[in-house]
Amino acid sequence: MPTVDARIAVEGLFAISPRCYGHCKEPSGFEFRDDSMVVQVCPDRYVSRIVAYGSQVDQDRFKKVLRGLAPGLKEVESSDIRVASRYAWDLGLDRKNDDLIVRLAYWTQSYRRTKDESADRPALFLCSNKDSFFMQPLNSKNRLCQKCGDPGGTAVGRT
Repeated sequence: MPTVDARIAVEGLFAISPRCYGHCKEPSGFEFRDDSMVVQVCPDRYVSRIVAYGSQVDQDRFKKVLRGLAPGLKEVESSDIRVASRYAWDLGLDRKNDDLIVRLAYWTQSYRRTKDESADRPALFLCSNKDSFFMQPLNSKNRLCQKCGDPGGTAVGRT
């Protein structure tokens, strides 16, 4: 469980609006999933990045969490995860000492080892109707997972 300082620091770090990377280049946003994970998604719900944070981050546990998000995301390896440490001085916090404030573990979907540039390669998306992740072709415009879409395939967000 992250400290209050860690949560505040992470909220500050992710209060920006970066561009979607690896999908559409549209402005994206960060959504807090719980007290230890942030997801970067674009308007089409493509997941550019997932960040775990806390006073410590367990890379192996984070890798298992990532692999379990959606069927087809089994290829996540430890080398796909980057870890960073942020200290008081690094975050511009005025403290008596420069203690560690938060550790971050980053997984970026476009850091794939396969270098497959196909527009219909499998990619991770976050359902806009529920908080579930799903895999679909990168060029798909579905914003709903199969569970949330209606049987006829005409649910809002489907094309």
